[in-house]
Amino acid sequence: MRAVWALGAAVALAAGAWRWGGHVQQGEATAGGPGGASDWNHQAPTSAGNPAASAQRSPLRSAAAVHDRLYRHGSFQGTQPDGDWIVGPDGHLKPDIALRRRFEHYMLGQGEVTLDELRLLVADESRRDRGDAVSAEVLEMWDKYMRLRNYAWKYQVVIADRGTWMPAFDEQKTVRRQILGPQWAEAFYRDEEEYFVDFMARQEGRAEAPRDPGEPVIQAAPGKDAAALFEERKKAYGEGAAVRLAQADAEWADWERRLAGAKRKWAEVQADVGLTPPLRKAEMDRYVEANFKREEFLRVQSLLNLP
Repeated sequence: MRAVWALGAAVALAAGAWRWGGHVQQGEATAGGPGGASDWNHQAPTSAGNPAASAQRSPLRSAAAVHDRLYRHGSFQGTQPDGDWIVGPDGHLKPDIALRRRFEHYMLGQGEVTLDELRLLVADESRRDRGDAVSAEVLEMWDKYMRLRNYAWKYQVVIADRGTWMPAFDEQKTVRRQILGPQWAEAFYRDEEEYFVDFMARQEGRAEAPRDPGEPVIQAAPGKDAAALFEERKKAYGEGAAVRLAQADAEWADWERRLAGAKRKWAEVQADVGLTPPLRKAEMDRYVEANFKREEFLRVQSLLNLP
């Protein structure tokens, strides 16, 4: 079982290296090193890093055309952007993982549009949402994030060799802070870094042995003290996982509360003899739109058997 957890830690680091433009190998490192046949850097260089390629490219589409390509005719149809550009009390962009999630959402459009066109879309949508000043800060972070994704890592992760894990992790942690700045690096990567350090500590015997992954997750229960539940999960899974589980509990409780309210509302609407079927439907449509996210509409309709 310890071997399974060790592999999980390595895969976590490897997955991070893949996302961040790192180098991961399943077996022994080759003499070719970075840029060789086993380079997992999936991020193609931007036009700034490849002038020749830029010169051969077609003219950039407008932000409106890029949005239309992705959201009307492409893979973003029916979706809403993940994440956000959060502004602090001082009016400046606030370091938050929500910005990384927003960037990664747009990055899913690679292949349908170019990176430079995605940057235009980021600029346009952040400007519409937050204004010119914050949009400029968003673009500054976008450029830094792209630089991090394209970084030529010195240390490679070899899954079969645990001795390669910490050097790669330490390099990634250092470079993130150099490129993004300490506050943004913490906001973007704190949970992942804590997760990896915790797993490495367990492997070295510096922390309590983890539970069997096959065991059920420690669940909330009626009357169970929230603080005690958090400490129990923290001891079993680490603080980052305990926080995420608490957030999941809160989201589930909120969903159940809203769904119960919708059930009561639907019963009231059905019992109102003064409403025709079209009026009942219109009333419930208004209620659902006011209390649920767009991506939840079909689920609510199915669970309540709404017309």
